[in-house]
This record gives sequence, structure tokens and C-alpha cells, in this order.
Amino acid sequence: MKTILTLIAALLISGYTFAQDFSKYENQPGISTVIINKNMFKLMSRLDLDSQDEEIQQYVDLINNMENIKIFKSNNKAMRDDLLADANTYVKNNNLDELMRIQEDGKKVSFMFKPGKTDDEILQLFMLVDSTDGNDETIVIIINGLIDLKQVSKLAKDLNVPGAGSLNQD
Repeated sequence: MKTILTLIAALLISGYTFAQDFSKYENQPGISTVIINKNMFKLMSRLDLDSQDEEIQQYVDLINNMENIKIFKSNNKAMRDDLLADANTYVKNNNLDELMRIQEDGKKVSFMFKPGKTDDEILQLFMLVDSTDGNDETIVIIINGLIDLKQVSKLAKDLNVPGAGSLNQD
């Protein structure tokens, strides 16, 4: 009986670890959060846009496949440490693959992902921004949905995101 209870407890604890979604930070003092859900993406895709423009249609397609975007940011030392520790645990427990890393101007930026069905698709894009000296801010960005890496690459280039060219797998 003890073995069964221990097994159940272990499964519940491991299930909690894998289900970690950073929701504990949503109302936490010292953490700024932005949560964009599928309903917002639906509204954005219904905007009266020129559907003949191929570039705009690519953005609409990207938006239509997104489930949510979650952004967590803190300048508070204790909150930054917690956020960083949880981010590292999340990456490890969810077996996210590294897409790329950038270290520039005192910042470390890591892009991790959960693979999709094809090499051009991902199910989750996870970005972690941290300072190399520990004196700045920590940012976690999680994008969930069916994401086409080619579309993300184009969007990142249009927005002048450093390292955006590395996202293109062609």
C-alpha cells in the first residue's frame, strides 16, 4: 500500500513539474506580465486587411495558428532568480531543443523549441533573455501554437530582431 501511495505521489509531483506554465507569476509583485490568448489572435485576423498583399496574408496565417503568447519580465533580483530557475527547469523537464543562442551587449538570449510534425513547424517557441552580469532584467517569452519557422524568420527580420537570419533553415 505504501508503494502505491508513493508511486501516486511521485506521479502527481512529476505531473505538476511538467505542467508548469509560469501562471504563478501572473499576479506576482515584481513581475510584469503580458498574456495574449487565442481570442485576441482571432480578432486580429479579422481586421480589414488587404488580403491581396502576400506579406500581410503571411502574418494573418501566422496569427491564425497561435494559441497564446506569455511574457514574464522582472528587474527585481529575487524574482529574476526565481524566473531564471523556473525557466531552466521548464526547458529541462519539457525536453525543449535549442534553436539558437545570442550573447551581445551584456545579454544572453536563448531560443528553445518544441518540435512539430515537420522540420519547418514547431509547437512552442521559448525565449529566455538574461543579463550576463546579473544586474539587469530577466524575460521569459513563451509562444504556443503551430508555428512555421519560415514565417517567424520573416517576421523577426522585418522587426530587426538580432540573429533573425539564423532562424531561416533554407
